[in-house]
Amino acid sequence: MDKNEIERLIQWWKGIDTQGPNIVEYLIDPLMKAFGDDVNEILAYLNDMSNDDLSIISGCFERIYGKFMTEDVWDALVALEQRIK
Repeated sequence: MDKNEIERLIQWWKGIDTQGPNIVEYLIDPLMKAFGDDVNEILAYLNDMSNDDLSIISGCFERIYGKFMTEDVWDALVALEQRIK
């Protein structure tokens, strides 16, 4: 997991006019690459994020589930989704 890259991407997204860039191409795909392949590390990192940052990257939740597809991952992502509603 590249935490510096994740934080850089989120800060960058917060600082631009998000009406123009394609969120999947410029945020979601790069975040998924930066998250890496350790689902436990990803979920722990997400649990420690602020609700504001979670809301920004919530588009990744579907991709995370698609990559790992377990009931535990689903439950964890649902809990994160509930935090930001």
